[in-house]
Amino acid sequence: MSRFSALLLLCACSTPDEDAGFTVMPCVPGQDAPYADGTPYLGVHAEPGNSDVIPCQTAASFGEAWHALPGQGVTQPNTFSPDGQTLYVTSSSPEPDGCRLHALDAQTGETQWCQSHPDSITQSAVEVDQDGALYFTAAGAVVSLEPDGSARWTVDFAAADGSSDPPWGLHFTPDGHIATVTSSGVVALLRREDGAILDTLDIPQTWGFVAPVSMESGLDVTALLPEAVQDDITAIWGDDGGTGFGAFLGAGSFCDNTLGVSDRGWLYVIGGGLDEESGALVQIQVTGSAAAPPLSPGWYTPARAGSATSPSISPGDRHVVISDGSSVQTFLNPGSVAATVKVMDIDACDQNTDADPDPAICGVAYSEALQRGAMPGSPAIDAEGVVTFYEFGLDFSADPTDRDLVAFGPDGIVWEAALPEGRDWTSVVTVTDDHLIGTMSTVVLSEEQFFSLYFPTHTEDALAVVDRWSGELLWETPLPDDSAATVTVGPDGALYVGALGLLSMLSIDERPTLGIRRFSPLAER
Repeated sequence: MSRFSALLLLCACSTPDEDAGFTVMPCVPGQDAPYADGTPYLGVHAEPGNSDVIPCQTAASFGEAWHALPGQGVTQPNTFSPDGQTLYVTSSSPEPDGCRLHALDAQTGETQWCQSHPDSITQSAVEVDQDGALYFTAAGAVVSLEPDGSARWTVDFAAADGSSDPPWGLHFTPDGHIATVTSSGVVALLRREDGAILDTLDIPQTWGFVAPVSMESGLDVTALLPEAVQDDITAIWGDDGGTGFGAFLGAGSFCDNTLGVSDRGWLYVIGGGLDEESGALVQIQVTGSAAAPPLSPGWYTPARAGSATSPSISPGDRHVVISDGSSVQTFLNPGSVAATVKVMDIDACDQNTDADPDPAICGVAYSEALQRGAMPGSPAIDAEGVVTFYEFGLDFSADPTDRDLVAFGPDGIVWEAALPEGRDWTSVVTVTDDHLIGTMSTVVLSEEQFFSLYFPTHTEDALAVVDRWSGELLWETPLPDDSAATVTVGPDGALYVGALGLLSMLSIDERPTLGIRRFSPLAER
């Protein structure tokens, strides 16, 4: 029996969820090796292309089944073992040697095993291959473990001066390799079996690009925050909490986003640009044989300032979308930031039939200006090139009737919607066959101020299901925190909501609950 057939059989059988009044909504899409067939959520942004699209029908309502890892912030989405019975979650910990990598039972939330790793592991989701081996980035290394957590191999990365050069997440390629990019902008392909580096390409050296202006800018941001917020940061990351908080915000590295891998195996990276005030999306071509795949530069697309979003590639490789405009001002003065969601036609740029006559530059095919400044999470894109994104500004100045969710394509706006009661969408959007899934919040502001940013007194948060084709809110249930991680979908259709609680952390009268929650589909659809 194939793994795919076994998962279908598993999903058709009675489970503890059904006995508790829940049901199973199978979500077992076909996947190519080295991923396990039938696994719906593969890594950060759902799959190697970062499209955030999961080709499954999902339930329209859910019930909470369990809450695990309270007090530990979850920045990246969880992933699954090949049989769907184990979750892998990376988290913060206030203890220097605290657990930051967790294997949880999918049905109960109980910890099967956990390990201590540097707090930079929170920048990486765990990817799992068809044999159940685990892969992630932490500190200056790519790490692989056996399914039981025992070591397989570790590969350290160092900059030219010998200092640590941390990789930012990873994805598998169609050839079965590991692709990653380091903070300094070095792209690397590693052999999955032993971590051997097959080839590298230095983006700044190749294109002459430089890192953007640092988010820190010589300023200790955390020391200027209200005492309650500083206490939250310490409670989540420990005594050196400013390091973890700064890493989440972005600290001026050349690159601080997971790269995207297209269906053909070419790589897309967003990072620094021609000067400190600009950025760029670059295409890196992977040619040659699977055993010896050289990396070579393709084209690039200039961007305004930097980005807090990974590049998203449409299934089928027709389009790639980015959102730009992220900079120091994104945090210090959000209302002053100009930012745009930009879509490039990959075929046109490869053939130099795009809007820019220079073969080295890929012109923008279509775009949509953001109304509230730079996006804090990547836009989703489907095979037809329809982009779904959310509007959110840290200045919380939006009118209740301003749009919160937007879908646009080559012919312009498909729909745009404002959430009821003045709420804001606060997580990356997970796109399924019929729904958009994520979190939303009502923000109640205090008088506490940091530059142009007013801190919340508290937030009222919820998990939400929205109609994919209209933006209509279909269902919601309360949460104690907002999320930063993408909501994932399991093989049985359950939702998993990891919480960093950024807004709760920034609130004066609210303490984050954090952790990860499972929500099982209700029997009625």
